Amino acid sequence: GATFNHCDQSVLSAMAFGPFVRIVAQITMVAGGAIGRAVVEAYKEAAAGRGAAAAAAQKVARRRMSLDEARKVLDAEGSVTHTQVEERFQTLHKLNASSEESPGSPYLQARISAAHKVLLEHLGSHESKTGAKPPEE
Repeated sequence: GATFNHCDQSVLSAMAFGPFVRIVAQITMVAGGAIGRAVVEAYKEAAAGRGAAAAAAQKVARRRMSLDEARKVLDAEGSVTHTQVEERFQTLHKLNASSEESPGSPYLQARISAAHKVLLEHLGSHESKTGAKPPEE
């Protein structure tokens, strides 16, 4: 009868692994495609203001921002007027809005809105304490 030598056994084992390797490669390609689609979908949701990124933005918005932090976010160091705060808010909010060129940043918009609110409240309380409005430009 025919006897198998060592070389023939390695050929047989390679032939047995051939379909296994092909199946593993197919599973990897399908799973990789699904993961890629999930990442793209998560990015789209974040850009549209839904999903985990939007939830993070909402959480930041709920946390009370300090006056110092609000001044830094809107780059409003020193004494600022109500008009200056509004102008900075409008500019920064528009720059971080979603558009055709950019998905925007819900997180930064939430920070800008919080800073806007804190500075306007500060200016309002300052007006009521002194009885006079801060000087407008």
